[in-house]
Amino acid sequence: MEQMDALGLFISDLPVYFANGVLVVVYALAGSAAALACTAAALGMALLPDVEVQRRAAFQPANGRRGEAVFPQPRTAQGMTLLALLLWLGAQAGMGAPVPWIGAAMWLAGLLAILALPGQQFNLLWFVKAGIVLYALAVIGSRLYLASTARLTAAEWAGLVGSSGDAGVLVAGTRGSVTAVILWALWLIVPLGYFSMLAQQLFANPMSIANPFATAQGMLRRLRERNHG
Repeated sequence: MEQMDALGLFISDLPVYFANGVLVVVYALAGSAAALACTAAALGMALLPDVEVQRRAAFQPANGRRGEAVFPQPRTAQGMTLLALLLWLGAQAGMGAPVPWIGAAMWLAGLLAILALPGQQFNLLWFVKAGIVLYALAVIGSRLYLASTARLTAAEWAGLVGSSGDAGVLVAGTRGSVTAVILWALWLIVPLGYFSMLAQQLFANPMSIANPFATAQGMLRRLRERNHG
């Protein structure tokens, strides 16, 4: 009888267990949402524009004596995307908002810009990945600096910058100012520079009026087909 009662209690508590499990998963995903967004954007970049750029690198147009030649596709673009993603995930690991979400916005905005202007994919791919790598290096450098100076006393900090005596207290007080500059750089200056340069890349060259989403290779192919026709 006691076993039946225990079984009944267990069955009646199953919805509570299920709800708790769902909440645990939701909380875990929410904590990693920024990293998951970056990973999704990097995956889309590797499967769409990277593949197209690599295909173009292996393409050789036809001439009068032979047809189109296609060489083995390189994996350089996808390898750079993977390296940029791993570097960024390592840089933002364990950091609180807003840095992880700024990085996610940089990945997503970069991917959307590349997809919106396929005619400029090569330049945009390089710019987006380079910008994310530079931001990741800035985050890593700032974390190393803050970690190395957090344990220093006023006297030790004064010794590092060559001061002594009571001036050490004043010099140590500048750590707060340096930390504020670092936070402003990570939260505003570097991301704003990235997004402004991305906008400049987008609007630097006019789009094709006939086909805004055409690539240079596609336009050349259409011209050749028109001439042969």
